[in-house]
Parts: sequence; structure tokens; C-alpha cells
Amino acid sequence: MKSFEENFKVVKGLIRETSYGVVDKEKDIAINVSVGYRAKDNYGWFEFYDEKSGGDQWYAEGGLWFGGLELTDYDGVSVLPSFIADFLEKKGFDVEDMR
Repeated sequence: MKSFEENFKVVKGLIRETSYGVVDKEKDIAINVSVGYRAKDNYGWFEFYDEKSGGDQWYAEGGLWFGGLELTDYDGVSVLPSFIADFLEKKGFDVEDMR
């Protein structure tokens, strides 16, 4: 797999949750997404934010760790968003254990 960094947009609903439960949710918001992968050390990253507020309302970033072509770990969010997992799968990565 070659190194890459790609940007794309999705329209999805997001939920912000803490140990107290759901604190905010919004349906059908435009989200700017960036996903990257560095082949030399099998490491990746992601960042996403809402277009409407420029990330003031919704923002997250995190790391992606791979064992070969399998996503073995991530951080930054409690649940890896489906649009990140779907993107990685289309690029040829196995993300089954992280869904």
C-alpha cells in the first residue's frame, strides 16, 4: 500500500456522548474529512469537522494503527465513524474488527 492523504465530504448524523450520556446530536450535517496513511511505519490518521461551524461545533481527530493491511487500533474517538471505516475498506484495508 502506498502512502496517501485524501480529503472528502459526507453528510451524516453525529452524536456527542460523555459518561453522562448523549449531550448533543444532529442529523444530516455536512462533514469535511481527511484520512492519511504513511506506508513507511504503517500508521494513519483522520480528522473531521462540520462545515457549518468550521469545526467549532463538531470536531475530532485521531490515529490509526495497522498490522499489514489490517486496522488493529485507533484513538481519538470512542467509536470509529462508519465513513472512516468505509473509506479505509475501499482503499483495501481490513477494518472488520474495528466496526
